[in-house]
Amino acid sequence: MRWCCLLLALFLGSGLGAGEPIRVALDKSLLSLNPLLLAREVESQVVDLVFDRLVAVDEHGAFVPQLLESWEISASGRDILLKLRPGLRWQDGSPLEAEDLVATWRLLSLPQVRKVYDLVGVRTLDSLVAEGPLRLRIRLKEPRASLLSDLHDFQPVPRRLYALGVNPLKHPLNFAPIGSGPYQVLPGATGQEVRLERWAGYAGPHPGRWEGFQFQVQAADPGEHARQFLAHAYHAGELDWFHHYLLRRGAFGDGTLVAQSVPQGAYDVFWFNCNSRRSLLGEVRLRRALSEALPWEFLMAQRHLRIARLASSLWPPGNWAWEARVEAIPSAERARLLLEDAGWSPGPDGVCRDAQGRPLKLVMYCRREFGQRDAAQAFRDAAKKFGILIELRRTSFDEVQVRAAKGDGDIWDFAWSTSLDPDSESPLFTTEGIKGGTNVTGYQNPEVDALFDQGRHELDPQRRQALYWKINTLIQRDHPLLQLTYVVSYLALDRRLRGVGFSALGQTYGFVPGRRGWWLAE
Repeated sequence: MRWCCLLLALFLGSGLGAGEPIRVALDKSLLSLNPLLLAREVESQVVDLVFDRLVAVDEHGAFVPQLLESWEISASGRDILLKLRPGLRWQDGSPLEAEDLVATWRLLSLPQVRKVYDLVGVRTLDSLVAEGPLRLRIRLKEPRASLLSDLHDFQPVPRRLYALGVNPLKHPLNFAPIGSGPYQVLPGATGQEVRLERWAGYAGPHPGRWEGFQFQVQAADPGEHARQFLAHAYHAGELDWFHHYLLRRGAFGDGTLVAQSVPQGAYDVFWFNCNSRRSLLGEVRLRRALSEALPWEFLMAQRHLRIARLASSLWPPGNWAWEARVEAIPSAERARLLLEDAGWSPGPDGVCRDAQGRPLKLVMYCRREFGQRDAAQAFRDAAKKFGILIELRRTSFDEVQVRAAKGDGDIWDFAWSTSLDPDSESPLFTTEGIKGGTNVTGYQNPEVDALFDQGRHELDPQRRQALYWKINTLIQRDHPLLQLTYVVSYLALDRRLRGVGFSALGQTYGFVPGRRGWWLAE
């Protein structure tokens, strides 16, 4: 708490006025500002201002050139010529060249990179060759439906500076990046605070409108974070749902803050450990039984506060792969039959036991929440009614993900943000994702592997959509995860902040103008 107060004093001491940076609150600490390692959306919020993409998305959802001047796709769809814009430079003054893109593409296949962030679309291009300083050629064995989305996800780094060791998260440039975008990182950046200023040498198509940004990790205590907003410590950021609700109702704030809620291309989810060597949940019938503990009544009761809707598809509404599904209401009787079929029967105390008398106990790592009761508690209570004991272990968001990566525990509670193309989610659910380290659940289904591969190359929109609907059906049947609700972002914005818009995924970054178009009104 003392650190938070000192931080607030520093913010207020800086005063408000011309030349102040736009201050943005981050809900968790940053691991890196290296675009090769963007496993989480929090890092992308900053990196999107520092590094350009090959291809951007405009406010209408259309792909537009960014680092590229143009692209040409052959009639067969297997030969693609990329032309870089002339005159582009890295922020150290060196020229941005085709060989930088080739080197970045190769870095993406390193095991230590894939374990952090598996950019499967770019990484799996069959061939990427430089044909001069400003020309590259992609050759594919099969046409690729996700090609432009793959190029959108591709943010190259300067080849002479980003040789990666065994632990890329320890790279010296992670918080002193040499980017290609309109903003450069000022010295002294850490995982807690990053300051950006507009770079005078930017020659790309999408410069920033404001002179600078300051990103700061918000206070862990929701009440303290809300008080910082009231004291004008931030111009933009998320609020916990309770204070956001009060702000909407006019019961919080002095009129200088605006509440905004935006559906995101993401969902809250419980991930199940499908590795039979590490967890009882390697048995699919147990996972299916647990899915009957979906706390739907609790989640529906929260709707008037949280404005969320129950999730039933791997791809959220607004994504062309979304499938409208009507799920059956969870049933304790179905859970009982599944448990009995798997060899678990309720004992005298109501707790299920197997033939050896072992109780059915699971460990769930979950995030700390604001309030008296959350979905994890409601899930635990529902599971207990049909004989499954779940121990909740509260910890930080980062620690939950570390536990998941290690396969430690049975259930992990963390949200997931989807990408523009559903192919980008393949590492979460495929055998290839297990090899790379992204598929933390260890879920395997050869049919799902084959369908993702087909979907990547199917050019007919209707047939491609049908493939991802089939993937959704199989994964909802096998339950490597239990989806809760589609995520809604609860934002608080300073009334002076202008230019705020949202992408198709409900984000203020990842498209143009995005945050590059923000400014503060007088």
